[in-house]
Amino acid sequence: MDFTAKWITGPAKIDRDSEVAPYLFRKQVTLPANVKSAVLYATALGVYSIFADNHKISDTYFAPGYTEYSQRLQYQEYDVTSLLSGKSNFVLTAELADGWYAGRLGLCNMENRYGEKRALLAELHVTLTDGSEQIIPTDTSFEVTTEGPRRHAGFFDGEVYDARLENKIPADSFVPASEYTGKVPPQIVPMQGVPVRLHEQVKPKRIFKDRDGITLIDFGRNLAGIVKIGPLTAKEGQQIVIHHGELVQDGKLYTGNLRTAKQTLVYTCKEGVNEYLPEFCYMGFQYISVEGIDVTEENICAYEIYSDMEMIGSFTCSAERINQLQRNIVTSLKANFIDIPTDCPQRDERCGWTGDIAAFAPTAAFNMDITQFMKKWLGDLAIVQKEVGVVPWICPSNNFIYDRTSTFWAEIYDQCDALWGDAATLVPWAVYQSSGDVSVLEQQYESMKAWVDTEKRLADIVEEDSPRYIWKHGMQLGDWLAPGKDMHGWTASAKWTSTAYFANSAHIVSEAAAILGKTEDAAAYDALFQTICQAFRDNFVEPDGHITDGFQSIYALALRFGLLLPEQRPRALQDLLDDIKARDNHLGTGFVGTAELLAALSDEGKTQEAYDLLFQDTCPSWLYPVSCGATSSWERWDSLCPDGTVNNSDDGPKDMVSFNHYAYGAVGNWLYTRVGGLSMADPGYKTFRFAPVIGEQLEFAEVSHTCPYGTITCRWEKDSAAAHGYIMKFHVPEQTRAIVTCPDGVVREYEGGDYTIA
Repeated sequence: MDFTAKWITGPAKIDRDSEVAPYLFRKQVTLPANVKSAVLYATALGVYSIFADNHKISDTYFAPGYTEYSQRLQYQEYDVTSLLSGKSNFVLTAELADGWYAGRLGLCNMENRYGEKRALLAELHVTLTDGSEQIIPTDTSFEVTTEGPRRHAGFFDGEVYDARLENKIPADSFVPASEYTGKVPPQIVPMQGVPVRLHEQVKPKRIFKDRDGITLIDFGRNLAGIVKIGPLTAKEGQQIVIHHGELVQDGKLYTGNLRTAKQTLVYTCKEGVNEYLPEFCYMGFQYISVEGIDVTEENICAYEIYSDMEMIGSFTCSAERINQLQRNIVTSLKANFIDIPTDCPQRDERCGWTGDIAAFAPTAAFNMDITQFMKKWLGDLAIVQKEVGVVPWICPSNNFIYDRTSTFWAEIYDQCDALWGDAATLVPWAVYQSSGDVSVLEQQYESMKAWVDTEKRLADIVEEDSPRYIWKHGMQLGDWLAPGKDMHGWTASAKWTSTAYFANSAHIVSEAAAILGKTEDAAAYDALFQTICQAFRDNFVEPDGHITDGFQSIYALALRFGLLLPEQRPRALQDLLDDIKARDNHLGTGFVGTAELLAALSDEGKTQEAYDLLFQDTCPSWLYPVSCGATSSWERWDSLCPDGTVNNSDDGPKDMVSFNHYAYGAVGNWLYTRVGGLSMADPGYKTFRFAPVIGEQLEFAEVSHTCPYGTITCRWEKDSAAAHGYIMKFHVPEQTRAIVTCPDGVVREYEGGDYTIA
């Protein structure tokens, strides 16, 4: 699309001292009677919504989406034929807020990371019945004001809305729009991601008073979304204030973990019936406080908001606590897939943390169709790698790379970090494996290779305590948030974990190269993988398999990534079991090892030990949050104390306590592939395996997944009358093949159909 329109903007740059309201552009449009079709193309520096005679033209939110704005920007295409049908005259209106482009962004918590002026670019293409076309472009014939009813809008802070100004904007506040002549992204590309939409409506579960008499509403579960007010009758000037939080503590709404994010709606009523739904913000919450009105279940509700990806996976079993764990995993997946994969939806961060999604991608890909969503995000990851292959902690970069205003952040963004940087290989590989879409490898191959080459460059730095191929250098987070350790303890583990991920990424690139027919690269990166494994063994592993100064995550990674010789695996496994036992059957993994821990046990024949660890319900464990009533995944194992209070001790996490953070939900992949027993044998499940590992705690498990060929369902259930104690039921879609480990231990193959075997 080659736009002929002009970028237009408002009268002032964004000034944080006065909090400039969203720009409101308008133009009176006259159409001929013989309209055949109408298509609107639009994009913005900021986030926009467009209306025709006050009717929003789309049900999407936060367009044009978040990309690496310094390099590329998406535009959207809307078919507005039916909306404009019968209209000869209408007012075309566009509202433009800060969004990611100019609003506050996480980590640095600064505004204007990409620019100080919001701007709009749009064209309405009208095709007439005679085949001719009219184009109505944005230009200085549009008018603009900042005196609309939406007085402020931001992702972190919420909205301030004055309904008294609806249809009463002072005419003299409109001025001709100015042509924007500032910097724009060099690439303006068609929509590549997945639109953000409203989804499930959530009704209040409980309405009650806090200790000061303020109304609190419990929606029953944690979510990312927005609250709808009304319809309700109110007096002109009556003000409603709504604060959002994840918990109630000491009889009050708890907002201590939001840092500087206000998460607040301030709504001033007009006379009569009022109804309000925020447009340019979202919140992370389970509870809200409401002041200024009497609320009922009929005049207030919430809506979940996330990118419009199809749910394609499910898991259920006989243990309700595990089912709740699965629900928590899905909740945090949805809440943190809002145009980009974020860390959390509530505090003043909400960044595209690469390490979180690197660990969680296989679990996400099982539950939802993330292919297009991830291809868009991975395109930005390739951009922010720069010329030297460095993958930063977050993507998009918040413009740290291209505008280094801080020595501290500049130093960090010149560094590399295992797992976080390995998102360059782990995420496209997970997407390819799940979807079978080879285009994601084609798109990302140079990025994948550049990352491993960067790891090699750093691992080639030889020092006294860092031999070649052992990666110790750079700003390493290590086994982030492993229990019982602090920042020093996490980073001290880095030379083990970073070398392990270096090896794994080299192996993935070798596999990707082979798939793409790049035989020389495949051989070269396989040789690199073997060399790294040898260096790992030479420097960290004794001949019998004992890993020097080992810990749970490195035992799991060494077993899962193939770093050990066959004869060394039994000792490493025993060391892992001993560590778990020494912790009284508790896990000890952080971000880098949690996803691999249970598979490291069950794949080595320690099925019951894996089940026992899964079913542990005291801290640290997956079921500890469930036992505390969690409805989403937590950032930390100990976010909440056993007495229900937030962990804010002097040696605790302080304000880094998110109760909606998906990284530890990576255990979901083990639930689906081992407990449920469904795993892919070929990418996209063209051939799949059904081979459950069955522990004593469960009576049945059932898993389903919709692949490109249809929906696979697999169920096992214990049956004392069955010859081998359980039966298996499964559906094989046409054009696929199942490799099934049957109850008698024999592996058999099945074509399309429904089967029951015992």
